[in-house]
Amino acid sequence: MTLAAPATNPSSMAWLRPYLRQETGPLLMGTLAMSARALLLIIIPWPLKFIIDNIIFQRPFSALIQQVLPVLSHERLFMLNILGASMIVLGIADAALAYLGNRLVLNASNRIAFALRSDLFSHFQRMSLDFHRRQRSGELMTRLGDDVRQTQEWMNSLGIDLLPHGITIIGIVIVMLVLDWHFALVALAVAPVLFGLVRFFTQRLKQAQRGVRRHDGVLSGLAQEVLSSIQTVQANVREEHEDERFGAQARRSLAAGTTANLLQAGFAPSLNLAIAVATGVIAWYGAAFVVEGRLTPGALLLFLAYLRAMVTPVRQLAKSGRMLGRAAIARERIAECLNQRPAISANSDQPIPALCRGAISFDHVDFGYQPGAPVLRDVSFKIEPGMLVGIIGETGAGKSTIAALLTRFYDPQAGTIRLDGQDLRRLPLAWLRRQVVLVLQEPLLFHATIWENIAYGREGASRADAMRAATMLGLQDMIEALPQGFDTHVSERGSSLSGGQRQCIALARAALSEAPIVIFDEPTSQLDPATEQRINAALAIFMRQRTALVIAHRLSTIRAADVILVLADGQIAERGRHAELLATDGKYAAAWQAMVDAAQPERQDKALQRSVASGR
Repeated sequence: MTLAAPATNPSSMAWLRPYLRQETGPLLMGTLAMSARALLLIIIPWPLKFIIDNIIFQRPFSALIQQVLPVLSHERLFMLNILGASMIVLGIADAALAYLGNRLVLNASNRIAFALRSDLFSHFQRMSLDFHRRQRSGELMTRLGDDVRQTQEWMNSLGIDLLPHGITIIGIVIVMLVLDWHFALVALAVAPVLFGLVRFFTQRLKQAQRGVRRHDGVLSGLAQEVLSSIQTVQANVREEHEDERFGAQARRSLAAGTTANLLQAGFAPSLNLAIAVATGVIAWYGAAFVVEGRLTPGALLLFLAYLRAMVTPVRQLAKSGRMLGRAAIARERIAECLNQRPAISANSDQPIPALCRGAISFDHVDFGYQPGAPVLRDVSFKIEPGMLVGIIGETGAGKSTIAALLTRFYDPQAGTIRLDGQDLRRLPLAWLRRQVVLVLQEPLLFHATIWENIAYGREGASRADAMRAATMLGLQDMIEALPQGFDTHVSERGSSLSGGQRQCIALARAALSEAPIVIFDEPTSQLDPATEQRINAALAIFMRQRTALVIAHRLSTIRAADVILVLADGQIAERGRHAELLATDGKYAAAWQAMVDAAQPERQDKALQRSVASGR
């Protein structure tokens, strides 16, 4: 379904109404069944009253019964059979209504939770990178898991517990007042105390649960962060440090949970004590009424049965107090997420260009991830279709930022980026990103087979398509050497493969894409020289008729580039071909000379090894 427009106030439930509206029929029928059961519970004690008063104590039946059943009212044994049978029928009806109501409400809430979780996941996928960099993935998983589940339990409680129990309590109060309002007032004197206790504990439980959810979300995010970076943690022998960090946050979560548990632990006993005192007073007072003849034994039994029947709804309300508090916080947290909108407009209503030539221009572009900390300053350059452009610079110079702006993960704070003469901000976002394929230095693979990871580069690609892409790059031998070849399953984040193998698969994924623009972040940095040479030759074929940007750390990678951009302090310090930049004796020339100097010892070592091997 389409995501509902979020409410401005996170505590509002306007965003939930479209989901409830889709299940109006089942929810209404289930609620009606549970409400009918609530009314039935008011009737269930009456046959027992008649048995006590009219069968055992042989009191005359009421005028109404004598008028409706003049013969049966005198056949007490027959009436006993009818009353006994009616108790069985009422019990069967109670069970049937409970089954029907539970089934309808539970199934409806399950479908709502499924739709909500799916839409929330879809919403997260379409949020800008800025949102995901501000949010821990563990926090988002908590929204998708625990918060949606709490909302589902809240819906179940409303239809199955709270509303029917409310009807039961109201119906019992009305019947008790009709039977004997004096005695009813005595019996109901405990009601303000009970509701006061419920209100007192519910408000404090809600506040406590808000803290619990906040601390648990942080704890979940911390755990996921550490476990997803376990190699770095172990490599730096930081296990004890992370134990301390996790322990400190766990203690904060424990303290918040302890506070909530103390309130919850005192909730039910307080209500039970109030009910026990009320039951004792009412039994004593009612017995006095019976002795005085103001109340029949059956009526006293009915009052006590009603009082006992009220215990279950009140106790359920007590148990629901914590759930209601947690559900309210969960709904607020979901609404807070839905209130946020992507910083990057999708422009899905804009016309889709007929084709993409791959002409790119940056016109006086400024950008910074944080206010007052610019990464790019007044950057301008043009790339003609089919050109190979190299980008170099020190760490933090803005190389990857150019790639992020071109794929429109971010928009510039000043200036304009154009594709084929059109401002990127006016192009449909999905179409734009299909025109650009991005190969990162640390490629991410999914928990799937090798061929499925390659086929991810193009929607609808088949196993044969993936194999052709790998073959084009000369990777089929490497992949077929794996245990199951192209059907080898990759572990989470590709950890079962070497860095070079992961990068080869990412390159094959890029080759499968039909995007006219390719961006490589040092595509051969983790490959051995032989594989690098083979892939560089394949890439030369792959990049024909495509605009290519290569973010380079090895300058040899971009030696043949049509133009090389040298970034420094967020600006383009130099630009030109390899030979031109060497002639200027600037930053590029210095970096090239440093690379040549660093390579001299390596070549000498290899020459020495060959000499030793030949016996000289």
